[in-house]
Amino acid sequence: MKEPVEKFIMDKFEIQRKFFTRVAVLFLLSAVSLIAVIPAILMDKSPGSLPLQAASGALVGAVLHLFLAYWFGIRLRRRSRIIRNEAYILSAVGFFFLGFAILDGAFAFLDDVRFVSIGMFICAFCDFAASLVSIFALVLVRTKKKE
Repeated sequence: MKEPVEKFIMDKFEIQRKFFTRVAVLFLLSAVSLIAVIPAILMDKSPGSLPLQAASGALVGAVLHLFLAYWFGIRLRRRSRIIRNEAYILSAVGFFFLGFAILDGAFAFLDDVRFVSIGMFICAFCDFAASLVSIFALVLVRTKKKE
């Protein structure tokens, strides 16, 4: 009877690999949504807008998301040791604040260019989802296997 139950319990390494894969995919989606809105930002002709500064900010955000996708997808996924619990908490808080920074830009473009605003909302949603995935991974890693 106990055999099928133990079959579904994942070890910590498997949870960690799945966490890194999901976070990397979310960051790739975020980077693609930011890169897709850069041409629309540059074509913004509304009075008082600074398209070059806004486009450079979106480009920096996209590069940051690509770097995080590389870091979580390739570098950390190959590790053979368990990540400490503080790293999960720190990454969840960092992803949360990164999402709020992108959300600020999304609300700034809400009145002028809706396409840019939608792309930035998608990016912020992916950052918040990565934060939740980090918290779920922390909870799953902390649960102990019953023997």
